[in-house]
Amino acid sequence: MRIRALGWPLAGAVALVLAVAGLVSLPWSASAADPAIQDTARGGGLGQAQFTGGWSRCAGTCAKASDNSYVWTDVTGAAATVRFTGRQIAVYGVRDPAAFIATATIDGGPAADVDEYAPAASAAAERVWTSPVLADGAHTLVLRLTNRKHPASAGGKVFTFDRADIVSNPAGPGPSATRAPAGAAAPAPGLGAGPGRASGLPWSDGGYFLHDPAQADAFAAWRGRPVDNILAFTSRATFTALLNPWWADSVPASFSAVRDDFIVAVPLWSDDGSAGTDAEWAELAAEIAAVDADAYVRLGWEMNCCTSLATDPAVWRAQFTRAATLLKTAAPGLRIVFNPNEGTSEPGLVKDASTLFVPGLVDVVAIDAYDWHPSYDRDAAAHFTKQYGWDWWYTFARSKGLPFALGEFGVMNGYDDPAFFTEVYSWLRAKPPGTIAFVTLFNEPADYCRCSVYPPGANPAAAARYREIIAAG
Repeated sequence: MRIRALGWPLAGAVALVLAVAGLVSLPWSASAADPAIQDTARGGGLGQAQFTGGWSRCAGTCAKASDNSYVWTDVTGAAATVRFTGRQIAVYGVRDPAAFIATATIDGGPAADVDEYAPAASAAAERVWTSPVLADGAHTLVLRLTNRKHPASAGGKVFTFDRADIVSNPAGPGPSATRAPAGAAAPAPGLGAGPGRASGLPWSDGGYFLHDPAQADAFAAWRGRPVDNILAFTSRATFTALLNPWWADSVPASFSAVRDDFIVAVPLWSDDGSAGTDAEWAELAAEIAAVDADAYVRLGWEMNCCTSLATDPAVWRAQFTRAATLLKTAAPGLRIVFNPNEGTSEPGLVKDASTLFVPGLVDVVAIDAYDWHPSYDRDAAAHFTKQYGWDWWYTFARSKGLPFALGEFGVMNGYDDPAFFTEVYSWLRAKPPGTIAFVTLFNEPADYCRCSVYPPGANPAAAARYREIIAAG
């Protein structure tokens, strides 16, 4: 993890304020006999706190803390891990107007957004987050800084940890038990937890927007529906470059890790041939989870065409198995996507990409599909019914008990083909509910593939058809 030197003093600190839509907190009441885990109780054992990714001790404002000590970080992906025994935990920090958003997970479960923002810095450490009531026993809390912030945040990108209080025996339904409102629907297994999709569509529907959150917002306004997912790509030249999490800034302020999906394409090898160390893969997992704890990872995507090329199936499967295992070990909520290109493999590559599938490590089967020759206005059926076409891969996904997705799709090279979107969305609508995980439009302008529909540019007719379909829902 890259830790940057700070040239400014910490003018306050941060609150870890739970901001999960629709969740309700009840009053907290801890006994004086219940233990507290201070930031100074360092270690990886029960009753201790472990800080990774770049943390500093307070300076000048330490009197705000209960024991004249708290720690802070401004490093995306930095984590505070607290291992405790009990039924509930409350975190104490210092509220600040320059804070970013963190996530909180317990025992690798669902991540909750932790909005650190407050309009004014608090005079003393306060209780800023409380867990639900848990089964009595040993648990692990992980707080991790993301690259997102409250719209009103001044943007200091910090959060603090003073201490955590443990409750061993909460009464009744549990003090500060976080619960969903009555009538809330259970999340669909395998397709992400949380509230309904912002777009109102049956699947997560979004796209690639040049790693520009402003373009994502403008695209959503243009099409008349919010986007549910944001696609990003890591760098590839070296593993050092791959580990630079600049792509975390792709998500707009409206992005909710509880509701929306972050999708990131990750090569199995960097362009210089490096397979990455175990520690580097773990670091990458932490960086992705800092944006979205259950993000989709398109691992070794387009292996039959364009990246992470599969020339030796045994070597490719071994690296996929290693990378997926390391990612899921470090961040258990991440979802691995097996993502070939539509159609047959390029010459010299493994002919049947399905032989690269590794059971037990894949959560979604996806394809990348563009308006390639023959175009969809001339022979759409060929794309859907041919070997390794849409129907073939959809059937393959369902045979594995997995949902299907479109990792990338769009018109191509300025061939302004509205029939492409007509055929694609007709095909999607015909599928049973819950079998399509996500749909991700590749909205790239003329300087690369001339794939964009917004701004319409070279594809005004296709753009109009896409917008009409999305508006109709």
